Parts: sequence; structure tokens; C-alpha cells
Amino acid sequence: MQWTGLNELREKYLSFFESKGHLRLGSFPLVPKDDNSLLLINSGMAPMKKWFLGQEEPPRHRVTTCQKCIRTPDIERVGITARHGTYFEMLGNFSFQDYFKREATAWAWEFLTKVLEIPADLLYISVYEEDDEAWDIWVNEVGIDPSHMIRFGKEDNFWEHGSGPCGPCSEIYFDRGPEHGCGKPDCKVGCDCDRYMEVWNLVFSQFDSDGKGNYTRLEKPNIDTGMGLERLACVMQGVGNLFEVDTVQAILHHVERISGKTYGQDEKTDISIRVITDHIRSTTFMVSDGILPSNEGRGYVLRRLLRRAARHGRMLGINRPFLTELVDTVIHENKAGYPELEEHADYIKKVISTEEERFYKTIDQGMAILSGLIDSIEKAALEGKKKILSGLDAFKLNDTFGFPLDLTKEIAAEAGILVDEENFRIEMKKQKEKARKDRLSRDISGWAADIFGELDAAPTTFTGYDTLTEEATVLALSDEEGLKDAVSTDDGAKEGILVVLDHTPFYAEMGGQVADQGTLTSGDTSLKVLDVKKTPKGYFVHTCVLESGMIQVGQTVTAAVNKGRRRAIARNHTSAHLLQQALRDVLGNHVHQAGSYEDDERVRFDFTHFSAMTPEEIALVEHIVNQKIFAAMDVTVRNLPLAEAKKMGAMALFGEKYGEIVRVVDIEGYSTEFCGGTHVKNTAQLGCFKILSESSVAAGVRRIEGTTGMGVLRLLDERTEMLHQVADALKVNNVHDLPLRAVTIAGELKSTQRELEAAKAALAANKIDGLFENAQDVEGIKIMAAYFSGTGSDTLRSMCDKIRDKAPNTVAALVGASEGKITLAVSCGKNAQERGLKAGALVKAIAAVAGGNGGGKPDFAMAGIKDATKVDEALAAVAGIVRSALNG
Repeated sequence: MQWTGLNELREKYLSFFESKGHLRLGSFPLVPKDDNSLLLINSGMAPMKKWFLGQEEPPRHRVTTCQKCIRTPDIERVGITARHGTYFEMLGNFSFQDYFKREATAWAWEFLTKVLEIPADLLYISVYEEDDEAWDIWVNEVGIDPSHMIRFGKEDNFWEHGSGPCGPCSEIYFDRGPEHGCGKPDCKVGCDCDRYMEVWNLVFSQFDSDGKGNYTRLEKPNIDTGMGLERLACVMQGVGNLFEVDTVQAILHHVERISGKTYGQDEKTDISIRVITDHIRSTTFMVSDGILPSNEGRGYVLRRLLRRAARHGRMLGINRPFLTELVDTVIHENKAGYPELEEHADYIKKVISTEEERFYKTIDQGMAILSGLIDSIEKAALEGKKKILSGLDAFKLNDTFGFPLDLTKEIAAEAGILVDEENFRIEMKKQKEKARKDRLSRDISGWAADIFGELDAAPTTFTGYDTLTEEATVLALSDEEGLKDAVSTDDGAKEGILVVLDHTPFYAEMGGQVADQGTLTSGDTSLKVLDVKKTPKGYFVHTCVLESGMIQVGQTVTAAVNKGRRRAIARNHTSAHLLQQALRDVLGNHVHQAGSYEDDERVRFDFTHFSAMTPEEIALVEHIVNQKIFAAMDVTVRNLPLAEAKKMGAMALFGEKYGEIVRVVDIEGYSTEFCGGTHVKNTAQLGCFKILSESSVAAGVRRIEGTTGMGVLRLLDERTEMLHQVADALKVNNVHDLPLRAVTIAGELKSTQRELEAAKAALAANKIDGLFENAQDVEGIKIMAAYFSGTGSDTLRSMCDKIRDKAPNTVAALVGASEGKITLAVSCGKNAQERGLKAGALVKAIAAVAGGNGGGKPDFAMAGIKDATKVDEALAAVAGIVRSALNG
């Protein structure tokens, strides 16, 4: 066996199975399509479940792939050992009711021993203990020495996830040699040591499980195999773990160069280098597939990985954003298998750099909060309390700001403070248990079938691109409880009736476009169609209200789409295409669609951009779209081979997987996109376009809402009516006079405000005199503490300034309430400051009594008060807090 690079191994594998009649498919995106059971693609077979289940006809019954995968159940372990990683590639060959055990085993053995020339005496085979068929094939047909065969029980060699297809599996192990073993005389395959490495798993999917221990043999079984590319590379390169594989090691060396550290010299340093190396691989691929950082779902996984990598960079002494530098190496090492990485390079780096910079700000916020907690603990220690940071506070710092426990402990220790690690771990356990319950609440097997999954009729034919009325036959019915042969209105109209037709002009909700509405009629039978969805097997399910008559399976009905609504939806959908290109024209080519929604009233378009649009940019985008509308450009739709569509520059959705034939919507070359939605035939049919709003959706994602046609007219009517209402309220006869009237009123308000402020200042001066009369003396410092209702922060500041300037040996603590907000202001005169009193420290301690927090300078500081019931208690504590500060 010869040393072989990872990229070469991938190509050897895929080419080998192509020679065995398999169709080579590119990796599916990491974002699962039409599968809510998975957050991210985590295996080679995950994107192909519908083909295993027979819900959809595969492009060929023999398929081979190298699939990008992300697994994140043990993120905390990544870096701690060299075994764990979040990103990997899974080689697989699949049979959908075609070949079975004989071919799968023979080809696996041929690839390993003939193509890769791995010595047969270094390979071992395991089979399920009851699978005599597999044992016989391996020993008597493939020719494996029985001493290299092992039988394992169900836990090890039977693949099953709940109900659905399952079966025994056969695993192939590589013997790395006794130097990697535990040294025990009985060391063998299955031992926990590192000697025998599992390389390839062949799953023989031959049963259908009901999830209760009952198995029915499938008439046409499947083959599902999986071999980790990085593991295979470890074997072929003679290295111990994935971080030593050529393509991964190149990234690791780049981390060394940036950090100035050398891998292998210090365990803590090694952990950080491994974390960064693994996480930058994962995040580069995730962003390339359209995932953006967020606080939930797969976006949270991305954010967590990026922040963990950035944090470990700091631990290596890298005090600047650096992750984007590593992206270039990730792309260089992987572009042979994934050329789209190079296409998306600028976008990937922009997303990662924005998130990394945001994390740097966040971690600084965390440091400020930790400093505040330490100050509070030190103050409490003056009253005899233990100097311990609570486990809950340590957990919040970890969960919210990404502070590792070790960093929190180190900073706390400098102040002589211990961390309650036991309760920290309890909080971590609670979080993990909650996450575990969330995972279990999902249908993790993903094999669950829909109510019409047992139908064996051909999928529904969609005719709605060409007609809005169609004669169709009812294939199946349901009242949402079960399948029915017929449903009638004997006891009144019935809602929630589900109808499957053999043909339909109704567009099913998909791609951001809402479903059509309309009617199904036949004689006295009338149903109102409210919604339409498409099942995994391709049946269009019409959700209806049965208003009259009876509907039954086999009945012929007239399916009619609401024409006016369809046309309005089409106008808004076409405007989304014009809008995307206009945004790219104005903002740059980093703009990509991140989501969309089109109904009959408006279009909502989410796009990648990293700052709010200016009013000028919004106006220009709107102007460009309207220019294209008034130019009356033809909109043409063609079905083209994927390669031809890409050649003509058609824009694809980020992370979307397309078939060999794609539907392309072209607006005279200005906008060319892959799209399955409905559109107008000419842009003039849009009438005009108006942007309603521009806002933020998530980090790096903006949203524009707009409308076309009648929607613009409705908007004009609404705003005209609004102007008339304002004119009436301001006693203006002509709406054209409103701007002048508004300027006049603004001037009057400003004058009134000045008069009010002057009155408040005079009142404050009177109040100050009363404060001096009632001041309390604490060791030569005059303490003034009082509460004033109807007094805002500006007035409090003015009062504190006057007291500080008038009497240098004073401390003023004034609380005011205005418009539902309670504010504490503290000032320290010059003499008080010289005696060690600082307004910033005092305001924190006083506000804490009433559940508030704040800060400021030595001479003046402010804080917000949360608990109004404890204001008196806080003011009463001022003298004691000042006395403690003087004697501290």
C-alpha cells in the first residue's frame, strides 16, 4: 500500500464505484431538504432517505457519493482528544432495491485490497451474530480467513433507528499494529484500545421494523455503506489521527504560523490548535452551504463553533481576528472535491469575519460583567461572606459570552475568589439534558411516512404552469384522521378535508411561494381549496372545506385556481427576481437570497448583507426595479440541463441541490435564476413596485418587504387617508400645507420644552436648599439622599452637578422617577474624592440594594433601579455604604 492523499482517495473511491455501474452524485448540502428530523446532514445516507423508502424514484438504483457531514453531540470533547471532530466526509455506495450482500462485500474487498493494495492480513471483518448468510459470503465466496472473522451482537452489528428499514451490518477493521494496542494477550477486534480501527460499515437493509421488536423481511432490500474518508486517509498515510491527515494538517500548520506555537510541545496549546483546525473546516463548509450565525438551530451551531475557535485563538495569544486567514487554506485543500468553496470565498470570509468581530465585542462585555461580579463578591466579603462566584453566574458567562470555566477560574483566582464548580456542572447538565430531550422529541429516524405514504398511484401531475383549470380524478381522501373512500356534508359543511388528485393546476407551497386557492367542483359537490402541500412521494394534498355534496375516491372534479390571486402572487414573485439583481447592482455581488416569501399582497426577500441600507440605496434599488418594469421586459421560462443553465449564468440558491434538468426563469438576461415558482410573462404586468420596509433579520441578513400592482394602489390609498387624518388633527385645510404646519408645531414644542426645563431647574434649585438642611454627617462627609417623583435623569444630573460644585465635601444620592423609569444619580465633591470616595463604585453598591446596576466616573455616576419597592431601602443604605468606603 502506498501513501495516498485525501483528495486522491476520494477520487479513487468514486471512480471505482462508477466502474461498477454507480451514478456519481456530488455531495448534498449540509442543510437537510424537506427533512425536519435532522438539524444538519450527519451521514452519507441521510439525504437519500426518500429513495430508500421508495417515496421518490432515484436517478439510478446504484449511487455513490462523498458526503459532507457535521456531527455536534460532543462539541466540548473536540480538541480534548485527537479523535473527536465535527466535520468529516463520508464515502458511500448505495443500492436502492438493486444489488445486495454479495456485490457489496466483494466490491468492498476489491477496493481495499486491489485498488488501495492494503494487505489482506491487516483487515478483519465483523458480522451480526445471527447473519450466517454474510459470514458464508465473506468466508466461502470472498475468501476471508475465518480467524479474521468476528461475530458481534445486536448492539454492535445491527443498524436500526426506531421504525422503518433496518438490518444487520458488516464492519471492516484495519490492524494498526501491536504498538498501538493495549498489550493484553486477549487484545482483538472490539477492544477499547487504538489497535483495530473500524474503517468501513456495510449495512444490509433487509427488514422493516415496526419499532416494537417485530421485523418483516423486505422484498427488495437495500445497501447503505459508509466509510469515513479521513479514517481511510489515516490508514493510507500511516498517521494516528485526522489532524495528521495531509489536508487537515495543512490547516493545523497555518494555525501554528499565526499563533507562533508549535504543535506537540504543550497539551493545552495542542487542544486549542486542534479546536481551531477542526472548527474552521466545519464553519467554512457550513457558510458555503448558506448557513448564517444565529441564536437557534443550525445557525447557533455555526455561531458556537466560530466563537469557540476565536476563544481558543485568544488562549493561544492571538489578540486579533484571524479566522478568515485560515479560510484560504481550507479552500485550497478542499477545492478539488468542492469547487463551490472557491466561488463563495469572499462571502465565506465576510460572514466569518463579521461574526468573529462581534465575538470580540461580546467577550469584552463578558469581561466587564465578570469584573462587576468580582466587585460585588469583594464587597460582600467585607460583611463576612465567602468569596465564591456562584455556579449559575459561571454558567451564564460560559453560555452567553463563551467564557470557558478555566478562564473564569483564572480571573477569579487573581482576586482570591473561588468558583462553585459543582453547581456550574449541575447547570451544564441541565442544559445538556434539555438539549437531549429536544433531540429525542424529534423523529430522529426520519423514516416516518405521511398519511398518503401507502398510495401506489403515480405522483400528481402539476399542470398549473400552463392552465388554471383542470379536469382531475380523486386519488385519495382523508378527514385528517384516516383515509376515507368518501366524505359528505350530511351533517353540515366539513373543514380539514384532504384531497389528492391525479392532475392539478394548484401550485403547492414551496420555494417561498404560497399555495394557490380556488375550488373543486363536480355537480352538486363543491369544495373550497385553502392550501396545497406536496408530499415526499409527489402527491399534491389539497386542504379543503367541503361546502356541499359528497366527494369520493375515483370521482372526476373540476379544479379551478383563483385567477386574480394567482396573478397577484406571480407579480410579487417576479418582483423578487428583479429585486435580487437590483440589490446586487447597488450593494455588490455578495448579496444572495437567504429566504423569501411571496403571497398575493406582498413580497418578503431576505438577503445577505452586513449593514443597514441607507435611504439612498433603498431608493436606488426601488428605482432600478421600476425601470425594468417600465421597460416591459419579457420573462421566459425554460427547462435546461444543469450544466447549460450554469453556463448561461443562472443564479442558484445557496446550499440547494439540483437535478440534471432545472427550470430557469430569465428576464431578458438581466435576471436569470433557477426557480420553480409562477411568474408573469412580461415585467410590465407588475404595474409598479414599492419597497415597504428594510430591516435586520439576523446577523448578516437583511429583509426587504415590498408590493406590486394593486398592492401599491392600496398603499397609496392608505397613506392618502392617513395624510387627511393628520391634516384634520392639526387643523390644516390642505394636505400640502402639512410640512409648514409641522415645522411651526415643532418650533412651538421646542420653546415649550425650554420653558419647562427652566422651570425644572428652578424647582431643582429650591429642592437643593432643602437637601443641605437635612444632610447627614458621616465622618465629615455630608450625605444627601432623597427621592423625587416626576424627575428625569437630566434634572437629577443638574441637581448633582450643583451640589458637587457648591460643596466639595458632599456625596449626593438622588433617585428620580419619570415615565415609568427609575434612575439613581450619585455625585462626589472634590474633598470627598480625595478621601477615596468614587461615585462609580458608590452607585453600583447603592443600586444593587434595589436590584439595579450602573457605573460612571469618580465625580458622577448613574444607575437604573429595577425594584421600585426597595428605593427607600437603597436610600437608607447610603450612609452605611459611604462609611464602609471611607474605612475600606
